[in-house]
Amino acid sequence: MIATSTTGRQLPEFPLRGTERRADAAEDYARIAAGEPVTQVRLPSGRPAWLIAGYREVRTALTDPRFSRQEAVRDPGGHLLAVEAVGTSILNLDPPDHTRLRRVAARGFTEARIARLRPRIAEMTGELLDGLAQQPAPADLCESFCMVLPVRVIGEILGVPLEDRHRIEKWRDGLNAPITGTGAPDTTAHRQLLAYIGELVKQRRADPRDDLLSVLARGGEDGETEDVLTDQEIVALGGTLLVAGFETTVAQLGLVIREVLARPDGLRGLPEAPEELAAEVEELIRRLPIGDYGGTLARKATEDVELGGVTIKAGDIVIAATQAANFDADAFPGPRRHDPARDTVAHHLAFGYGVHRCLGAPVARIELQESLRALRERFPDMRTAVPDDTLRFHPAAVNKRLVELPVVW
Repeated sequence: MIATSTTGRQLPEFPLRGTERRADAAEDYARIAAGEPVTQVRLPSGRPAWLIAGYREVRTALTDPRFSRQEAVRDPGGHLLAVEAVGTSILNLDPPDHTRLRRVAARGFTEARIARLRPRIAEMTGELLDGLAQQPAPADLCESFCMVLPVRVIGEILGVPLEDRHRIEKWRDGLNAPITGTGAPDTTAHRQLLAYIGELVKQRRADPRDDLLSVLARGGEDGETEDVLTDQEIVALGGTLLVAGFETTVAQLGLVIREVLARPDGLRGLPEAPEELAAEVEELIRRLPIGDYGGTLARKATEDVELGGVTIKAGDIVIAATQAANFDADAFPGPRRHDPARDTVAHHLAFGYGVHRCLGAPVARIELQESLRALRERFPDMRTAVPDDTLRFHPAAVNKRLVELPVVW
């Protein structure tokens, strides 16, 4: 059955055609954001849903407790990705359950820990680029750098051995199933990943270290008991942080570096001042969405809500499209223009908003900043070795992850 709007017109499919697997979807998202801030679309299941595209409306949808992530997960017709139906995750919870888990996880991302991470990330970046310099050109920057740095970083935060990288990548690819209706998630990969995290947690309980898995295994601090997590919660949270912690950054690194290399002045044109480079990274993140699915997971209205001039009924599915909101001209004048000096650049929604805002955002920012800084210093004349329009994206990945990025220097 083809879903129709209340006026009887056939609803457009979501994800919207034109945004999928594109290197630069700015035009598509700007078009969506320029339309109605709230409009109806058809999900892969055939069910109608509300697409929220306006900046103000998206922020409302991501903070209003009447839009429930937990209820959407319980409703198979509201899933965007098959993997949403697999297991429990902090991504799929509402407060107060979400609040308790996030409070414990946040101990691994304190300002003090993040500050200590920057020199270590800079060190890892240098090591990887030392290896790249020893390779014959052209070399694949994805395989040598973009795929490796985020894995090393999140592995060090969590306490995952580097030698297990390829096993984790295999499990990740199994979990990144096609959208609902065209495929099913690899439940074997899910079980194996959780079993692996479970073994690491046992090790950390016997031998605690200065890593996030030890924090999760310890749970409460200073005699507190409310934050003591069950084994199932620890394993699910650890698995989510592990996969999410590098999957998105791998995709974002590839897109950001590809964009900079395609400029006439390439890496040499990047600012040297740290605060200016940080602003450059923020604008690149805003303009280069990594996902095809609106930038957020579905939510379900638990009661009638007036938003953007329409009434969203209780039981309706809502997609808060953060990527489209980042091209809302009211929030970002001239949204397709690259402008690191714009006053609003720090307010983009690429890392989400509200209680589900990405915990690892500060880490991703450091990885992007240190990567561009080191590439500019080490390989100022680096260029892609193939035409930009021949670069391909991984067809089964949830995010827009380049298959390869051949470069010369």
